Amino acid sequence: MKYLKLIPVIFILITANAWSQQSGDAFEELMHISRGGQLYDNWWKTTVDTQKPDADHPLWSEQNTNKRAGYATFRCKECHGWDYQGKDGAYGKGSHATGFPGIENAAMNLSIKQLEASLKGETNRLHDFSTYLAANDIADLALFMKKGLVDTTKFVNEGGVVQGGDTRAGSRIFKSTCAQSCHGAAGTSINFGDADDPEFVGTIAVDNPWEFIHKVKNGQPGTRMPSATIDQWSEITILDLLSFAQTLPKDKSEVGLWQRFWGGKHHQGMMHRNNGLNRGRGFGPSIE
Repeated sequence: MKYLKLIPVIFILITANAWSQQSGDAFEELMHISRGGQLYDNWWKTTVDTQKPDADHPLWSEQNTNKRAGYATFRCKECHGWDYQGKDGAYGKGSHATGFPGIENAAMNLSIKQLEASLKGETNRLHDFSTYLAANDIADLALFMKKGLVDTTKFVNEGGVVQGGDTRAGSRIFKSTCAQSCHGAAGTSINFGDADDPEFVGTIAVDNPWEFIHKVKNGQPGTRMPSATIDQWSEITILDLLSFAQTLPKDKSEVGLWQRFWGGKHHQGMMHRNNGLNRGRGFGPSIE
């Protein structure tokens, strides 16, 4: 009888251990997805001791509209876009246009192993990244492609206009997560550009909301920026944050006005003191 009483206890312990293992595995996968997103953004800044190519990507000569050269041509986002739609998305026109397809169709229809094979040049020898990326890098990038993409059309229309979002909720998220740690109350504590042509959180949110979404989800390569993927933010949370970020100053001329109407008593303490230009614990310039 004594042993029978122990059976439920043993069952609970086994179940708890299994749940803990599954939870740990799921969290580890989120970390790899987020890292894959950073590799998609800028793999040279995400990897360690990786050779940075000086020449153009072997496929670059197949287009003549995008005039960038060197390492910039090896960044996944340069061909496939921050919205992952390539020629059918935001990079279908303008200086970033290449005519290359997006990755959404491949991500939907190919397995992770098939995506890895594509990144190793097994389907197109000119698309071989194995010379630069280690096996674990390629695995993370393929995992991101399979499980980390977001349908940005639910957030932003083709003209870059945000679809919905609660700026009040976004304000609370920005204050608690972004302002105190790095960006300051006005989002101007880190200048991603330079003194003559500054770029702030508000600049990116308005000019390239797709990039904003990608970096919020996955973090900024080479920095301690947190990842909404790892923190398991909902898509609504990201949309709210984007909506508020678009109200932030976009250039130096707007900072004083923003502080006057938004900065006052509503932003006390560190956040209020830390909204001057270039006063963040930053890692710019690195937004591209």
